[in-house]
Amino acid sequence: MSFAPAPEATELDRPWYTTVFDRLWLQLHPHRDDAEAQRHAPHILAMLELKIGARLLDVACGAGRYCRAFASRGLKVTGIDLSLELLEEARAKSPNLPGMPLYLRWDARSMPFQSQFEAAVSLFTSLGYFPTRQEDLLVLRGIARALVPGGAFLIDFLNPAHVRASLVAEEQQEVSGLSVDFRRRIDEGAAGGPLVIKHVVVRRSGARGVEAEFEERVRLYEPREIDALLVEAGLTPEGERAGDLDGRPFEPLSERHVRVARKPGRR
Repeated sequence: MSFAPAPEATELDRPWYTTVFDRLWLQLHPHRDDAEAQRHAPHILAMLELKIGARLLDVACGAGRYCRAFASRGLKVTGIDLSLELLEEARAKSPNLPGMPLYLRWDARSMPFQSQFEAAVSLFTSLGYFPTRQEDLLVLRGIARALVPGGAFLIDFLNPAHVRASLVAEEQQEVSGLSVDFRRRIDEGAAGGPLVIKHVVVRRSGARGVEAEFEERVRLYEPREIDALLVEAGLTPEGERAGDLDGRPFEPLSERHVRVARKPGRR
């Protein structure tokens, strides 16, 4: 299976999420590594109530660090992503694992799966990229279809209250030999709901020329709005919200909002 891309478009015509996620993005986020995934994986699997041998779908798996962490604990993992570069990284880093994860290039809005997985995950705010709420709902409906009856889904998302309280409008960082300028803002009046917008300019340290420049735009969903989307997609939120992937309780200013929902039916 493979994702059939849209007709050729210029760089400026392409949605931001089709161009940003590449090897440079990995350089800019060195802390998002395998060690972090290995720390969080046991907590995620406990929240999902999964056993060894269960089939798990990682939606927007990126370079596969969580796929590897889950596979190393005996799960049968499929990861999908739109980025060819990140999928190439995922495959290059996974060949020696028992039960190597299967990586597929696919648009999350049109996943082909039908009742194939005991669980699914969407980690590190991998929802909210698309221009409309309806497109985000397509992703969640595809996840619901992919689950067997009684299957569980865990979504990990930004907590808007934390974003608003801690937003740094401008800063410069040195990351992996790169000088990176960040400008952040929240467009509270955006169609379909508020957007958190991050403009990024990347230069080689000590150099004048711009290595890359891009903008990320993510819709801010309140916890109650995530619940409403899950219900509309055919999933039932259950249990208490968590404030991080380590399972700590959710508080008003928790950095993250982690929610588990289940597909109706017998497990």
